[in-house]
Amino acid sequence: MSKHPLAFQHLSRLNELVTNASICRVAVERGLTDHDAVRRCADADAAIAEEVQALARERGWSLPARKSYAWSYLDAVEDPLPRILRIVDRDVFELDGIRRETDDDDVASLAAELLSERRVLQHELEDPRPALGLPGAK
Repeated sequence: MSKHPLAFQHLSRLNELVTNASICRVAVERGLTDHDAVRRCADADAAIAEEVQALARERGWSLPARKSYAWSYLDAVEDPLPRILRIVDRDVFELDGIRRETDDDDVASLAAELLSERRVLQHELEDPRPALGLPGAK
């Protein structure tokens, strides 16, 4: 049994998802993709990381040291987007659980914000076609 509250455990996992375990940030930093949606998600992850760390400081919580994630199985892949999508799918599932289960409104809010970002990315990777308007349609 952990000595930390549930909210701390959830905030720690959020910190991982937006820093070292962020597939979006890793993909952009390593030049694995130049997909605009992945870049936007990486930027959002960096911003949310600041919010997560600020909340931890406010609560007096020391977040665990980050573990390095290599995502090495992406190196030999010609098109990493399908694998990135699978990771994003897993993130969406996990974040939805954190958002519902956490006992802290601030942590739930951060989880919901990150969940929203991941769902947007998920949608854009699943359907990469741009939305087309019909001439004369309102």
